[in-house]
Amino acid sequence: MFSQNIDRLKLQYQKTTDPDKKAHLLLKTGRILEKQSLDSALFYYKKILPYEKTVTDTLLAKVYSSIGNAYLLKGNIDVCLEYQLKALKLFERYPPQQDIVGVYNSIALVYFYQTDFDKALVKYNQLRALLNKNIVKDPKKAHYIQGKLLNNIGIIYDNKHQEDLALEYFMQASTHSKKAKDNENLSSVYSNMGIIYLKSKRYDLAEAIFIEALNLRKKENDIFGLCKSNYHLGRLYKEKKQFDKAKEYLLIGLKYAKQANSSSTRASIIEELSLVMAGKGDYRNAYDYHVAYKSLSDSLFNKENQQKITQAEMQYKFDKENQAAKIAQDQKELVYTIIAVGLILVIIIVVIMYRLQQTKAKIQQLAKESAQLSNKELSSREDILKRELEFKNKELTTNIMYLLKKNEFNTEISNRLMELKKQMKKSDQDVIQKIILDIKNAQDDDIWKEFEVRFSQVYNDFYERLNIKYPDLTLNEKRICAFLRLNMTTKEICALTRQSYNSLNVARARLRKKLNIQNEEINLVTFLENI
Repeated sequence: MFSQNIDRLKLQYQKTTDPDKKAHLLLKTGRILEKQSLDSALFYYKKILPYEKTVTDTLLAKVYSSIGNAYLLKGNIDVCLEYQLKALKLFERYPPQQDIVGVYNSIALVYFYQTDFDKALVKYNQLRALLNKNIVKDPKKAHYIQGKLLNNIGIIYDNKHQEDLALEYFMQASTHSKKAKDNENLSSVYSNMGIIYLKSKRYDLAEAIFIEALNLRKKENDIFGLCKSNYHLGRLYKEKKQFDKAKEYLLIGLKYAKQANSSSTRASIIEELSLVMAGKGDYRNAYDYHVAYKSLSDSLFNKENQQKITQAEMQYKFDKENQAAKIAQDQKELVYTIIAVGLILVIIIVVIMYRLQQTKAKIQQLAKESAQLSNKELSSREDILKRELEFKNKELTTNIMYLLKKNEFNTEISNRLMELKKQMKKSDQDVIQKIILDIKNAQDDDIWKEFEVRFSQVYNDFYERLNIKYPDLTLNEKRICAFLRLNMTTKEICALTRQSYNSLNVARARLRKKLNIQNEEINLVTFLENI
């Protein structure tokens, strides 16, 4: 019967040459195929688009709305909103008619899928206001629309966790759908009621009403509905831990989801299969299903959807306001006034462009001069800093030389006193020895402080980095690090610190250990230069 209807419509399409009739036949064919394959339905809907300029606005609006609905079922809500807003723009050119109901419903569903339930309810209230104007004359059709509307409102209240209120709307929806003999919506209502029963663990009620929905969908050969019903039953039996039965229904649902090419439902079924397999202890298949679910779900809704929805709605509002302003202007102004305004605008734009060009040139010139001045200032600053560094280096070198000379002088005096001591009486030797010891132990703190200040001016953060990395170093070890950083020889360091060669070598070995230098090939001076 199904294929016969399609063949009959195709034959009528081939015989007619009237664009409106061709479009009507393609639209009717697409709506029949929509229950079997969304891609096939879209193929026929889009065959109407080349007739956009020849068919009536109302018919074109119906086509846009049908394309939007198909994309909604496929999970592409951004494309859905784009087509529904196109349809709404065409419908609003004329007095309200019943086809606009579906457009409002789809737009509300987009907001629903974005979990913006309050905004969705606003759209549904606008839709109910239209229905109160009796735009639908046929009682059966009115029941049909009311059934769908109340079902969707019930879904929103369910998601707002107001389950009792949701069930009230579902019961009202089922009454209207039965009167309209709308098995498709009735099965959807039953499924939604079953979901609430399932959440509240009323499994017997859920099972009975899910099976009623499944039987209705089998009767209507509703492929998309069948994948949903099998999915719901699979979830139910999973909750009841009847995993084999759950797997059976979910696999059937997956087959129907592939036929309907519904990515969102397929992702949900695959996710449930992963949980069922885990419940059965089949963790390998559970993991495989989970990987497949993640791959599919990541491609469905992304961050751009919300932006595209907002952009499409803003574009619609802008176009609508622009159109109203243009009509008002056309009614109020004469052609010559428009031409005069146009000329004035052109002159203003030319003047603005000229001044902008002048301003741009001036800004570029100022930027060039500023860059040149900055380069000169930078170069001058670099020269000053270089001279300051050279001066500080000279001061540091002078300071070191002073310390070396001072220590050499002290050493020479000590040596002379040692010689003199040998010639002195025993009673005087103790006095000479005390003087020698005072000279050897003398520490010129001011000189050392001055050295460290001058060293820090040249190597401004050396001590800071050394303290951060190696806080356990002694003051003497830090000074040795500074001497090595200056690339001083062992002889020079010994002269400054009054240490013997052996003592200094021991100090260097201890320093390498504290610096955690284990490789003997690493030069201590090079290591300190890189701190």
